[in-house]
Amino acid sequence: MCAEMVTGEAAGSIGGSGRGMAGRPAAPFTLVVSDVHGYPELLENALRSAGFREGIDRLVFAGDFLDRGGHARECLQRLDELGAETLIGNHDQAIALGYWIGEQQEANKTFREPLLERLRTRRLDLVTSIDGVLISHAGLTRVFAADFDELGRDPARLAARLNDEYHAAVQQQLERGRELPEPRILDEWSPQRLRVDDADVGPGRLLDGVEQIAGHTTPTVFRRWTEAMFRAAGLHAIDPGTYGRGPGDHPRRYRYAVIQGGAVRVEAGTMEAAGTMEEAR
Repeated sequence: MCAEMVTGEAAGSIGGSGRGMAGRPAAPFTLVVSDVHGYPELLENALRSAGFREGIDRLVFAGDFLDRGGHARECLQRLDELGAETLIGNHDQAIALGYWIGEQQEANKTFREPLLERLRTRRLDLVTSIDGVLISHAGLTRVFAADFDELGRDPARLAARLNDEYHAAVQQQLERGRELPEPRILDEWSPQRLRVDDADVGPGRLLDGVEQIAGHTTPTVFRRWTEAMFRAAGLHAIDPGTYGRGPGDHPRRYRYAVIQGGAVRVEAGTMEAAGTMEEAR
């Protein structure tokens, strides 16, 4: 179903030729990127590596555009320019709801009102479904299995239900002041906070019967299970990894997922200084 870390010139557009095999235009695809954390280069590297074509291909951003790097505004502006469907990450939510989170940057508190406006107008969701693939910032576990069964195991219907539940919970927090987070939708099991590598999660606790794409935890820091184990359980991890980087860094790496024809592949590597792509093995 997926070829993990497949590299090479992808057909297309920003930095690509826009042609597939035998010179034919490549079929439209959905590019999924997450966790750029104030580094516009991580977004641009993914666009270029994938051969993304504005107006043809679709872009989904799976959360956390701010903190760590010093260019959150540029990241958000670029996502808007490209018409990206945006999902909320745990860092984004912390700013929106006004609480502290590790590595939060004081300057990013100016994003609170813009984030709240996007939440109010439903331009910032928790989960989305593309071609039967569930996309979120952090992933979904079997906490949502009963809902999934009740909804006929339809990923789009599950995403719609969770988005409704999430927006209601956020509104409640805003009206009452921050209280204990609502179970499953705002707590540590939420699709924007879950740590899939935690001891009480792992591949065996993931929502089964559906492919997922999530960021939040880069595979290089998995301690208990391997990326291959998560992939076998249907989870495709796309966090490019920004741990330990400072505001002045300019990362050359990329990591993203492509959904095309219902199939998912993850690609990762490094953009060389001269602009070529080096495969990450």
